[in-house]
Amino acid sequence: MPEKILIAQAPGEGRRKLLDLVREQGYFPVAAGSREETLRLLPEHPALLLCDADLEGTGGDDFWPALEPGCRGGDIACLALLGDGLSAAALHQRAPWLAGTLRLPVDPADLGARIKDVLTIRRLGHELSLAHQMLGKTRREFAESLRAAAQIQKNLLPRRLPSVPSLDFAYRFLPCSAIGGDLFNVLRLDEDTVLAYLFDVSGHGVSSAMVGVSVHQSLSPHSGHIVKQRLDRPPWYRIPAPAEVMAALEAEFPFERFEKFFTIAYLLLDIHGGRVRYCNAGHPPPILLRADGRLETLQVGGGLIGLSEVGPFAEGEARLNPGDRLYLYSDGIVEHGSDGREMFGEERLLRKLTELRRRDLGTVCGKLIEGLLDFGRGAPLKDDVTLLGVEYRGN
Repeated sequence: MPEKILIAQAPGEGRRKLLDLVREQGYFPVAAGSREETLRLLPEHPALLLCDADLEGTGGDDFWPALEPGCRGGDIACLALLGDGLSAAALHQRAPWLAGTLRLPVDPADLGARIKDVLTIRRLGHELSLAHQMLGKTRREFAESLRAAAQIQKNLLPRRLPSVPSLDFAYRFLPCSAIGGDLFNVLRLDEDTVLAYLFDVSGHGVSSAMVGVSVHQSLSPHSGHIVKQRLDRPPWYRIPAPAEVMAALEAEFPFERFEKFFTIAYLLLDIHGGRVRYCNAGHPPPILLRADGRLETLQVGGGLIGLSEVGPFAEGEARLNPGDRLYLYSDGIVEHGSDGREMFGEERLLRKLTELRRRDLGTVCGKLIEGLLDFGRGAPLKDDVTLLGVEYRGN
């Protein structure tokens, strides 16, 4: 449908010619012969108003201010038609919102070019406004997706840690605003064994969170095929070794399927004897802090889960004595820092844990995170921060 153009000009030969020119250029012209008629026709939303500055009644100081709300509110561009009695500069002082001026009598080529330019700008403005609306909607939907992903991630955190006389547990988890991929769990698999793991999916956002959910489900004992496998004979289950679990995760989460990889520290703890079997797949190595202050790190394992070319996974072992503590943590701790400053780092983490070793486990975790945030001087977290502590009390 042709775009409507309102021509506000006194009746006569000049207006008839202008109507013919506008019609010949493919537009639909509508005429208004007075100020009152012009204001009455504006609500019909023409695309453009061609307004004669000499139209009866336009010389008053209140006409252009009265015209402005109708043009702006209806998104109507306005070109003023000037005779010999008024300069373009003088008119623009009174009505700076005008799209431009044309000198009468109009040149057909100039008229066509000016109308085309003004309507093109108007159309591009509409498209830009629509793009902004769509972008706003997309941002709102994305923000809602992030909130949903964050809530899912929060719901997967352990609500209650196992009650085991020989073990004590404590943790701190601080999610970053971008939604990271950290998740951990502590589970009692049977009368003798507790499982503890912490993993970190690459990247941020909804996709990382959803992969994290999938990994979490795969590591559930109820799935019956990775961490605690069902058997058809007594004792009706078996607990695979940590290296075997890593191999199963590698097979289940290839990079080409999810376009994500993840690191994980995976431990099996003997409740009664303090034996720890573990495999560390590309994750910051768990810290073993002995009761006497000596430090060890659990390094044995393999590469990132999702990169099958890293080769087979190895399994390590350690023995806990009463008072010994294990700390699993994500790289969000060691990599945190404020702008222009060094990162918190592993050395500072080890020193802080050693300084606090005589405090109870929950206090240690809380003080460590307080120190981390103080070190960052209020800088926002760029990654999830997770710290899980385990203390062996002995029998």
